[in-house]
Amino acid sequence: MPTTGHIRRLLNIIAILQSGRFINAGKLADECQVSRRTIFRDIEKLRQSGLRISFDEKKQGYQFEESSFLLPADLTTEEVLALITLCQDMADDQKGLHYLEPARIAAFKLASVLPRKMRKYIGDSIELRHIRIGPTANLEGTEDCYESISRALQNRQCVKIQYRSFADQDLISTQLNPYCFFFSRRSWYVIGYSLLHEDVRTFHLKRFEQVEILSESKYEIPAEFSLDSYLGNAWHMIREKDHPHHVVIRFAPMVAGNVAEIQWHKTQNIELQPDGSMLFHVDVEGLNEIVWWILGYGKQAEVLEPPELRQKVLEHVQALVQQYQN
Repeated sequence: MPTTGHIRRLLNIIAILQSGRFINAGKLADECQVSRRTIFRDIEKLRQSGLRISFDEKKQGYQFEESSFLLPADLTTEEVLALITLCQDMADDQKGLHYLEPARIAAFKLASVLPRKMRKYIGDSIELRHIRIGPTANLEGTEDCYESISRALQNRQCVKIQYRSFADQDLISTQLNPYCFFFSRRSWYVIGYSLLHEDVRTFHLKRFEQVEILSESKYEIPAEFSLDSYLGNAWHMIREKDHPHHVVIRFAPMVAGNVAEIQWHKTQNIELQPDGSMLFHVDVEGLNEIVWWILGYGKQAEVLEPPELRQKVLEHVQALVQQYQN
């Protein structure tokens, strides 16, 4: 995947070729201060992105073929820069989200038809803005499963899956009706109705062993289904409908400000205290996810409500003390 320096060079190559003059790989290499081999790779990358770059055998040079695409008249430079920044960083398989390669291609196509001044500004500015989403799952080897589920979802076709289930602690086989793809924090998930469980379930893309499209089996996504309604008030992804709780946590002054700066949950409410501490209120369905978040703050966080959550934290701390004492 291209770095920001690489992106700037690709935009520079587009600008040179779009000028209308024929230029060979050697001169391109000189202007971009890279090797001819790098230029060949860059030209191929641009072609793979859908840009039309021709090579004239007689003149021994490359030329960019004008696109018929017209930019909207009110599209601003800052809007284009924001789009290209998102496309390049978020669609990076190594540092961003897997399977968003079409966004990178769209960014190159957009860059190819920008006015010269706008393209230069973006080329100079792209290195000044970065997006990093933190550690992500290694999804190598999931390409076929992702494509099959995408195709089935598009055509509303059921799939038969082999899946390594952590909940069932076994390799399970079930018919799945995919409802949506969902990227959360570190990986892609598929939400859909499982015939085996007779319920809507969440499946981690990495754990699919096999996906077979059942071309004759069709389904409809229920009109009442939405991601928000499915997740409800889960702290993150695991919703326990029958276990709603109002949680109150006291955060010490050392971390209170940092916690207050972030919207952790849609129901949260904070109360700043005179001593610099903070009371954090939230309504969640299920306690198993939030307990790990609380433990991450160590002694800087104390659960006040409910007693069940306070007990869960205590049990984890006691087990941790015993582990280290042993």
